[in-house]
Amino acid sequence: MTITDPLDEAVALHDRALSAMALHRFPETVLLCRAALAAFEAHCGPGHPDVANVLTLLATAEDELGRHTAAEEHHRRAVGVMEALPHGDGDLLRLLVAARVGLAGTLRRQARYTEAEPLLLGALHAAQASQAYDDVALASIHNELGVLYKFAGRLADAERHYQQVEAALTARHGADHPALAGLCHNLAGLEHSRGRPAEAESRARRSLRLHRRAYPADHPAVVADAAHLGVILHAAGKPADAEPLLRDAVGYFTDRYGPEHYDVVVNQHNLAAVLAAQGRVDEAGALYRQALTGKRATLGPDHPELAFTLNNLAVLVADAGDLRHATELATEALRILTAAVDAEHPARRAAETNLASLRPAGRG
Repeated sequence: MTITDPLDEAVALHDRALSAMALHRFPETVLLCRAALAAFEAHCGPGHPDVANVLTLLATAEDELGRHTAAEEHHRRAVGVMEALPHGDGDLLRLLVAARVGLAGTLRRQARYTEAEPLLLGALHAAQASQAYDDVALASIHNELGVLYKFAGRLADAERHYQQVEAALTARHGADHPALAGLCHNLAGLEHSRGRPAEAESRARRSLRLHRRAYPADHPAVVADAAHLGVILHAAGKPADAEPLLRDAVGYFTDRYGPEHYDVVVNQHNLAAVLAAQGRVDEAGALYRQALTGKRATLGPDHPELAFTLNNLAVLVADAGDLRHATELATEALRILTAAVDAEHPARRAAETNLASLRPAGRG
């Protein structure tokens, strides 16, 4: 009879979880991580660095499934385990940095930007002071800061960190390597936020091309890139080109993750905007309301991305003549954004302008 070493079994479970994560099989990742966690805790104790390592992966998978409360709990526990250990300048420091970056990521997904920023800056400073990190390893932290600042409306800060990522990855891989696809996706989003559709489209097409080189056509990264291109094509005044990309994304992510997953509701919102631009008001309104319900379930009642849908729906409702309801929607959008982002955030300024245009007419 073969006796399996419990530590070997725990390591094997963790390896399988990493493989499932790489394939975007998030529910399977969660199950494997839970089994690996129980095995490591039983063999090594709850304060072991291997426990923190599994907790970080488990939390990341929970985040991808939209379960941010559970993710935050696991991330905080991982940070606590690593902060209690003397981390030095090697693998233990890497685990501590990864735990802090992971916690910052789940806070950013919940729009808790001011809580996420010091975690990321602290992780970056610790990594920069270490011999364990080269420029490419640092690039992942710079990328997280870029994403955070983009969502927070601090676009110049986002660009500064993305430039660090671009320099490191280009020096290591060359300018046309799939390793740069994710950065191109992020830079496309940055240009979109700046109102530069031509530059955004160029970046989005490059990201899609690089991801297609690395993955099959039905990979989530490829579908997400195509959907992102659809958003940018809509902004460039090409709704007919955007619509099929966004419809495909809604169907694909619904089949893969269920109807209330983040990738579903965001693409429903984006598809609704395309339909509204084509004058298909009833279809657009129904999709906006569906996206609103899904965002409330997925993100909670006060997330800034809820405000985007509220604001767009307010415009649609106002155009249909219901100024009172439009004003209610726009007021709610501005309330959410005022609590979540700075006064100079582009979305907050747009919401203020929209509400100002509705209020005088609404009072009559």
